[in-house]
Amino acid sequence: MTSGDRPWTALRPQIGELLRPVLAAVAEAALQEIAGQLPTLGGDLGGEYGRALRGGIERALDRLLDLLGTSEPALDPRLAELYESFGARESRHDRSLDTLLAAYRIGARVAWARFSEAAMIAGVQIGELAVLAESIFVYIDELSAASASGHARDHAARTGYRDVLRSRLAEALIAGEAASQTARVKRIADELAWTIPARVAVAVLPLPHASPFAGTRLPPAPPDVLVLAQDGEILAVLPDPSGPGRRAQLESVLGPDAEVYVGTVRPPAEAAISLAHARAVHRLVLDGVLPRAPVVAAADHLPDLVLHADPRLLSDLTDRTLAPLSRVAPPRREELARTLRSWLAHHGDRVAVAHHLGVHPQTVSYRMAQLSDLFGEALRHPRHQLALAIALEAGTTHVACSEGVLPPAAPHGE
Repeated sequence: MTSGDRPWTALRPQIGELLRPVLAAVAEAALQEIAGQLPTLGGDLGGEYGRALRGGIERALDRLLDLLGTSEPALDPRLAELYESFGARESRHDRSLDTLLAAYRIGARVAWARFSEAAMIAGVQIGELAVLAESIFVYIDELSAASASGHARDHAARTGYRDVLRSRLAEALIAGEAASQTARVKRIADELAWTIPARVAVAVLPLPHASPFAGTRLPPAPPDVLVLAQDGEILAVLPDPSGPGRRAQLESVLGPDAEVYVGTVRPPAEAAISLAHARAVHRLVLDGVLPRAPVVAAADHLPDLVLHADPRLLSDLTDRTLAPLSRVAPPRREELARTLRSWLAHHGDRVAVAHHLGVHPQTVSYRMAQLSDLFGEALRHPRHQLALAIALEAGTTHVACSEGVLPPAAPHGE
């Protein structure tokens, strides 16, 4: 603040002495007006905070009267610290500054009304009254700025600490501590004011090496989502992951270019299992089994997760179950594989299979006769039909004793 921003410099010091006798009454009137107009703040005025605020108003008004006729800055260090503490208190209660600054404005109006009345009675000139009014409102702006500074500083410090707690709680849940160290998990959650939900899902956000979130920086997340940076990826614990609007919320927060893989929905004690399923569905996307999307949820792909849970077992099953097709030349083998897959999907309905494949029903009968020769009675055994369906659903895979490959499985819903 420059001397040109200090209108009290132009006032006579004697005006301050004329107004000092009414200072206590002005402070009390300001406090009562604040309590009446701001009931949310007024509820706090009967106790320690009220006493601190009353003292703060009196000290602020006393300082204002001391400033008249000087070029000193509005606040001395002690008063600045006090008004910063008022702002920090609002931050600690998770409140904005709106109510507190409104209280300052009310106090300024009351101070001007009472001081101007006393000044006129004492014979202060109109020109000086105008400068006094300007001084009061410039002074209140400085008090407001101090409180805003305290609010911002406390908010930044607490936000950083909350981020640490959020990561610590996420790490504890993912490590299975909701089952093994229940008291510790609850203690962290209580400190964070995070209600432990009945069910959660863990999501994985893989990060490229060039990501701006590499290291410990975290992307923005909804307040109820716990995030943790770990080994080149972001892990997130999502409460109520299947709730209305949750998927859209994730997509809007992450942006169109991000990919997030959401595990199954489970009790908090099974968060590690949800994480394993999130990584499994990510692997299926990397392998080309599932299409890429901004949000890929394990719950939407449970059959695929079961089908590809153990690639080596799936390969053994495929090789063994489809081995009879190896006796057919590759072009014919692919044709028969498609027919068999459709026949299983349509429960042996020859007309439906023909429609699906775009061939004549008689062609289906001919192909099924050849498949019956290859597979024999096994083709009519329910358990072998299940094995065939799993093997054919697995997609592109090598057939035992052959150099060819089967065609990819048809898209879901075909």
